[in-house]
Amino acid sequence: MRKPAILNTSPTVRALLITALVNATGTGAFMSGSVLYFSNHLDVPADTVGVTLSVCALLTLFTTVPASLLLERFGVKRTLVFLHVFRAVGYSSYLLVDSAAPFIALTLVLTIADRLANPASQALLAAVLPAEQRVEIMAWRHSAGNAGIGLGSLIVAVAISLSPSLGYPLVMLLDGVSFLVAATLLVKIPSPERPAAPRKGVELFTRRWPDLTYLAFTGISVLFLLSDALMTVALPLWVSERADVAVGMVGVLFLINTVVTVVLQPRLSRGLTDAATAGRALVQSGCLLAAGATAFLIGDLTTAWATSAALVVGAILLSVGEARFTAAGWWFSVELAPADKRPRFLAVYSLSATGERVVGPLFASFVVVRLGAAGWLAAVAVFVICAVTGRVFRHAAPQAPQEAEPQVPVRS
Repeated sequence: MRKPAILNTSPTVRALLITALVNATGTGAFMSGSVLYFSNHLDVPADTVGVTLSVCALLTLFTTVPASLLLERFGVKRTLVFLHVFRAVGYSSYLLVDSAAPFIALTLVLTIADRLANPASQALLAAVLPAEQRVEIMAWRHSAGNAGIGLGSLIVAVAISLSPSLGYPLVMLLDGVSFLVAATLLVKIPSPERPAAPRKGVELFTRRWPDLTYLAFTGISVLFLLSDALMTVALPLWVSERADVAVGMVGVLFLINTVVTVVLQPRLSRGLTDAATAGRALVQSGCLLAAGATAFLIGDLTTAWATSAALVVGAILLSVGEARFTAAGWWFSVELAPADKRPRFLAVYSLSATGERVVGPLFASFVVVRLGAAGWLAAVAVFVICAVTGRVFRHAAPQAPQEAEPQVPVRS
């Protein structure tokens, strides 16, 4: 039986995994405590917080791709280290904010930096990891990140419960320190890129951009990612309206999703080495997500214990389907992009997640929850479409790199 690649990692890969854990710990702290910090500690009105976060997320639809050209101009690693340091200073600066205006300005620039850091991280991993083990090692990194989010959330929950006056500032301080540590770890990783020759802005914009195949995959990814909206928006709202289902069931479903992601993501990411295997994973993901939505449909038509059982089965199927798509998404988003243009291609692909954040809550609230059984049936139909279209990408041809990719050996 083949040992997981993680057991034979090089110092570079170990550094990447530790960086993911540290970075996600700060992110988990921010995710769990930031809104409370803004509304309770800074006294920024709740509606101002909500509108600011939504508008900033929407603006990144128009800023992420142009900003990705900085990755090609200055290099992926150098830009990512800068982004980590910038965010370390930025998130720590929330401790100095005392009104709505600086809160809005700081949130805007940090949201843009956060969105740019995602394709930068993906491009760096694509450059330093061997192609045959890239997806599996990225899965381990993903698991480490989810574990870090849980750890950060736990730290903040304990700190706030013990002392709100210290716990709320700890949210921003922990996030800032995590970025600073991540930047320090990244500096030690060998740089994968050659220095970029100076180019005029017009020349950068007119160089190659994603073709129809890549754009189609980005578009279909939005539909796959609607599973996240079902888990985080539709199910909590739906359970809250059911008198025969305990509200605590929402916590159980989230726990199932977290455990599957942390424990099974590496196993579900193995063997994706070409378009055929990655395309097969897309089909499997669509089928699993459709089966999960079907289980929720059955739960909507039943009562009491049968509903709870259907919810558990649906959560398991949905979580496994999400993990399988995540792995396939890594393969296609990297391999369908030419090596020397990956930052801009990955920036375009990152818009699929941004698009889901815009469309997903609306789909979950106004279609799935409001329409009941018909809404869950619509979700099933969406994922069936995903499974069918997944077969098309089994024949997608990866872009031939224009230059050899420098890679860091995985095995020591």
